[in-house]
Amino acid sequence: MDRRDFLKYSSLLSAAGVLPEFVYASGVPQRQDKIVVLVELKGGNDGFNTLVPYRDDYYYKYRKHLALELKKHKLFELKNGKALNPSLKALSHFWDAGQMAWIEGVGYPQGVLSHFRSIDIWDTASSANQVLSDGWLSKVLPQYKKGLHGIAVREGQAILGPLDGTNLNCITMQNPKSFEKQAYYIKDVDVSRQTAALLHITNKQHQLYEVGKKITEQMRVNRAYTRGARGFAKGKLGHSLQSVAGMILCGVDAPVYKVTQEGFDTHTLQLGKQNNALYQLAHGLNTFATIMKKNNMWDKVLIMTYSEFGRRAKVNKSGGTDHGTASAHMVLGGRVRGGLYGKHPNLANLDENGNVHHTTDFRSLYATIGKKWWGVNTPWQGYGLIPFIK
Repeated sequence: MDRRDFLKYSSLLSAAGVLPEFVYASGVPQRQDKIVVLVELKGGNDGFNTLVPYRDDYYYKYRKHLALELKKHKLFELKNGKALNPSLKALSHFWDAGQMAWIEGVGYPQGVLSHFRSIDIWDTASSANQVLSDGWLSKVLPQYKKGLHGIAVREGQAILGPLDGTNLNCITMQNPKSFEKQAYYIKDVDVSRQTAALLHITNKQHQLYEVGKKITEQMRVNRAYTRGARGFAKGKLGHSLQSVAGMILCGVDAPVYKVTQEGFDTHTLQLGKQNNALYQLAHGLNTFATIMKKNNMWDKVLIMTYSEFGRRAKVNKSGGTDHGTASAHMVLGGRVRGGLYGKHPNLANLDENGNVHHTTDFRSLYATIGKKWWGVNTPWQGYGLIPFIK
């Protein structure tokens, strides 16, 4: 393999590489317990038009024609004056089943309104004035298991984000089929220790060869299991979730999958844009969850949405909302304790920039997943645990 090909294919791996023992060679797929599916809502999702505070007079005062009304817009009523955006209707039965949780007011002190910097903060669990390089899962997953730690799936270019880290073994892919095709061209090499550079490069190529071989073997041997991963709507998120479902059914042993839904940077004409993005989100997750249920995996899967920030409380002159601070995020799963958690931000008390004050630190979500889902210690338990896991 020449240098150009090596650089192309090595982008499939994180800097740490992947240990080759992470998948099972043959036989009936063995299914890893305690899977987390992270869904990034890229662009900064407006929490107020997602989990609608339809009894809050300030919500209607600030938003005028952008605000959603309970009867007019056929919102799905939850409790405590909150309702779901109608585009999320496909997920409403999870609320009825007690398997949907919403955490309100999620953010962090001194909220940053830059897309790039704020998603770095979320990805690394840093503070606003702190720069970290490794993803937050690097503090958790090595305690939970060895081998493959996670897979980021996205049409176009997948980004590891929270799965990035020198002590994590993770891969990115567009989908399993493209990964198989790329892996076919990777040739194994003997690891050379002549120089530090050769050691790094040859070891990387050897690891890349091993992970490609093992994943393709697992997918091919258990190809029949992927037949259950069908029925997804067209679109990038649907395709990504179909890939994730197929890998889970085939027994690929990864505790974390990351997917992305785009379309949430709604500075203009927000109603149509956000509703479309939420509709795709709801239908993709509903299909995914249905497949997990049919295959007795729903109790082993936890889905959590996250976004770099929320939106301003007030509508702008273009019928949209600008970058804001706190937002509401959703958790789904068979072991989720449904309900509303956190505290609705006080819309009567905005800061000098017109932003709400956060009421729940995002690191409490990470602490809860680490401690209550995977049973490991985390650096963030001081932020408190949220009882959304049974």
